[in-house]
Amino acid sequence: MSKLDQPHGRGDFFKSLGKLVAGFVAEQVEEAVTSTSPKLLRPPGALDELAFLTACTRCDKCMLACPQGSIQTASPRSALAMGTPFISPRAMPCFLCADLPCIPACPDGALVWPQRTIKGEREEGPRAVQMGVAVVDPLRCLTFPREDEPALACQTCLDRCPFPEEAIRMVVPEEGGIPRPEVIEEACTGCGLCEFGCASSEASIRIEARR
Repeated sequence: MSKLDQPHGRGDFFKSLGKLVAGFVAEQVEEAVTSTSPKLLRPPGALDELAFLTACTRCDKCMLACPQGSIQTASPRSALAMGTPFISPRAMPCFLCADLPCIPACPDGALVWPQRTIKGEREEGPRAVQMGVAVVDPLRCLTFPREDEPALACQTCLDRCPFPEEAIRMVVPEEGGIPRPEVIEEACTGCGLCEFGCASSEASIRIEARR
């Protein structure tokens, strides 16, 4: 008798199939809901987007608790995300306060104390924040040569990063020359301090929000 023909084997198969279908349906529902709203950078500790949209009551308490005034509320044009808190790094990034006051200010559980494993170590608090990830645009970054301009030395993003050499480091390209910023995604918090401080007229390092 094959394993699939055995009662327990057949049961396990259908349980696994059920979980797969349920997961697929949930993923489709989440995509349908979240795709109608802009991809916003949420405050520290935000739940995954669908859960966040469901839990957040738009009370503004996290915004009022932020000592830097980093948190804004989404406009009516944001569809289902209207009134929810978000951060625009180029205007005002998250400064990763040691006590993350926006989280305990949330009465709805939409923001939770961050905990995650980074490079094999269990971290919590500001270091464990994962709002998004920084992405360098080589077409704008001063450290990359362009047709009409040579590469220029710049490490403002590294200097602004709260975890330099862990989340961002400068690396010399294989062909030699000016060191360029490289983001270590695993350790990046998505705070936006690098984007805020970028010396380019239009930021050449930007935060891609986590979904």
